[in-house]
Amino acid sequence: VALYAATAVMAGIGLREARSMFWMMLSTTDYGHAGCIAIAAMIVLFAIRLRGGTGRMSDIASGLTMAVFAVTRASMGHAGEGGFWSVALAVESVHFVGIGIWTGAVFVSAYFILSPARVASFAAGLTDRYLERMSRAALWAVVAIVGTGTYNAWHRVDSVDGLTHSNYGATLLVKIALVVGAIGLGAYNKFFGLPAAARSARGFAIVRGVLQAESVLLLGALAAAAILGTQQAPGAM
Repeated sequence: VALYAATAVMAGIGLREARSMFWMMLSTTDYGHAGCIAIAAMIVLFAIRLRGGTGRMSDIASGLTMAVFAVTRASMGHAGEGGFWSVALAVESVHFVGIGIWTGAVFVSAYFILSPARVASFAAGLTDRYLERMSRAALWAVVAIVGTGTYNAWHRVDSVDGLTHSNYGATLLVKIALVVGAIGLGAYNKFFGLPAAARSARGFAIVRGVLQAESVLLLGALAAAAILGTQQAPGAM
């Protein structure tokens, strides 16, 4: 859908008229090539996880595939304007990896791994170990996101005026507010929720509920990020 919409934007035509230009965009533009590689990487990653591999080679393959997706996806946005070997592209790639780890951990945990029926089948202590590992992975992902996000904002907004008097800045502020809210919920779970979950079923239910609330905020942040990709950054003007 995003690639199809990009076709219309690039050609300056409506979505209906973009149908005839879609294949040309995919086959003749760097944006189209990157989009195809990103889609292929996601398909490969899905296939790897669908097979249920848990060994070291499976983890390495998943990591490499995620890296390919992150780099190609980053090249399709503002970071790609500086060239393939630019610092901006490297920073944006790390940003995407962090987003993938954080959102993946939250969504999979909230709606799949920690479902009551699934948890009931876990061996004793397994839930606590999973929650601890999930929390640790999310923490490092958040550190990466905050660091790379700060770099991106500094270079793209360029000034306080650009932050407060532009559509890009307004959307960025919304995204930041959503991310800060999600970080707050994650912090609550780490310092209060996880200890409570280890003591009682009610504490576990609260942790899952907080994760679901966190997922809603992250979904909003992803939507804001998608909008940012269509807006002109003040620092690029």
